[in-house]
Amino acid sequence: MDQLKHQWAELSAKFAKLSEREKWLTTAAGWIAVLFLLYTFVVEPAQIDHNAKTLRLASLKGQIGQLQGDVEVIKHKLEQDPDKDVDKEYTVLLTESQDLSLRLSNVVDSLVTPSGMAELLEQVLEKTHKLKLVSLTSVSSEPITRDDSNEDIGYYIHPVKIELAGNYFDILEYLAELEQMKVKYYWRSFNYQVIEYPQAQLQLVVYTLGAKKEFIGG
Repeated sequence: MDQLKHQWAELSAKFAKLSEREKWLTTAAGWIAVLFLLYTFVVEPAQIDHNAKTLRLASLKGQIGQLQGDVEVIKHKLEQDPDKDVDKEYTVLLTESQDLSLRLSNVVDSLVTPSGMAELLEQVLEKTHKLKLVSLTSVSSEPITRDDSNEDIGYYIHPVKIELAGNYFDILEYLAELEQMKVKYYWRSFNYQVIEYPQAQLQLVVYTLGAKKEFIGG
């Protein structure tokens, strides 16, 4: 403590010996040194800390804004009907199904009836008078299915198998007569074999469609 007082006395004596200009310069230099120390150890650290906190605050505000945006997106999704797309697809499929059913119904209406299929084959045969009827049988009806779903959609295939014997030209005439009939039907299989020239045998399977499962008489 005494040493500090002694040093202070010496400095005061040296300062007193200085000229007014030197005293002013020394005082100014002292204040500059004090201000530099205050800036270095007090002001600058506080400013650096303030800038860091400002940047951190801006970052947090950005994150909050992003989170609020995410929350709005989630809220919007929650407000939507989760079955909306499913219902839309179901409506489209239902419309397609109804359209196909209508088209199929129109096709069935334009075909010869299952009960008239065997009669049709016999009527054409009576026109030729040259072929021998070996057999005329009904085949079990089959449900129409879509793709591989095996879904019964209410319509059935009604096949009829006819076997005829005769020469090539008579058989050809019979087939031509069938093709010229105004009523509609479908061909399933065609088997022509020469038994003993010029005699041949024809096995023909044709079918129509119907809304009932009953067999065709014949």
